[in-house]
Amino acid sequence: MTEAEVKEMCRKMGVYFDEDHPDHITASKLKTLVPPFMEYFLTDHPIHADGKRYIDIKDLTIRIYSDTEVSEVEADVQEILEAEDLRWKRSSEFIEELLLWAIQYTMQV
Repeated sequence: MTEAEVKEMCRKMGVYFDEDHPDHITASKLKTLVPPFMEYFLTDHPIHADGKRYIDIKDLTIRIYSDTEVSEVEADVQEILEAEDLRWKRSSEFIEELLLWAIQYTMQV
């Protein structure tokens, strides 16, 4: 998936993210946003062998910030990921300084 395709897929999820900077939320915005909201990270991991670049694998991490451990938007997010035929790993952690849950979906695209 390209960056544009990932952004379009995330738009379909119906969860707020900063379209100009989807990979981070500024500290000032964190204090004003009402959960749930999200950010995502797309990183390249090219595979090399014999001095050649064979394939580009991209890792996608979607992080949803919520005031509950299981967010009401997760069903929508999972439905979009399944429609894109993606397999993910879900994890969550409570961020004490924000008093929010970070629900994370990681996958390769």
